[in-house]
Amino acid sequence: MKQVKRFAMHLALVFMLSFAGLHLQAQDFSEGQIAINAGISYGFDVEDLGIRAGATYFLNEDMRVGGDLTYWLLDSPSGVSFTYLEINGNFNYIFYKEDDLMLYGIGALGIHYASVSYDNGAFMDDYSDTDLALGLGVGLEYNLGGISLFAEPKIFLSGFDQAKFNIGVRYYL
Repeated sequence: MKQVKRFAMHLALVFMLSFAGLHLQAQDFSEGQIAINAGISYGFDVEDLGIRAGATYFLNEDMRVGGDLTYWLLDSPSGVSFTYLEINGNFNYIFYKEDDLMLYGIGALGIHYASVSYDNGAFMDDYSDTDLALGLGVGLEYNLGGISLFAEPKIFLSGFDQAKFNIGVRYYL
């Protein structure tokens, strides 16, 4: 599992760096603008990485909504299988937008799912849980023109109480 995490981290880094040198035309964020994003998350409670993907839609130049899916790459000892994923709906309010830098607040409502299965040959058991989660965070985005790099610390106050840090690339369509 460590090799999968290492591969995912390298893949995300190569993906972000491949776009870092590009400078396309300046992006005008306005009503109806759509973006897709991909990146990685680090969970401070699970102490593991996750792979995330999502999309955003600008309601106007100061507000946007979106959703994301995070699949956590949890280490599993022999005979044990963990699955942990999040599906989140996000609301962003943009507080600051100057030149190519954007600062925004995040409100999130999500469904978080976790399961564990155990099988040692003689004994087998499984358990799963799904919780509704409420989260808050902030985001910083640097526009490279059509493509942006972003970082988002976020904490979930209910559900599975997870503090996490997201980084990634956002591509504006």
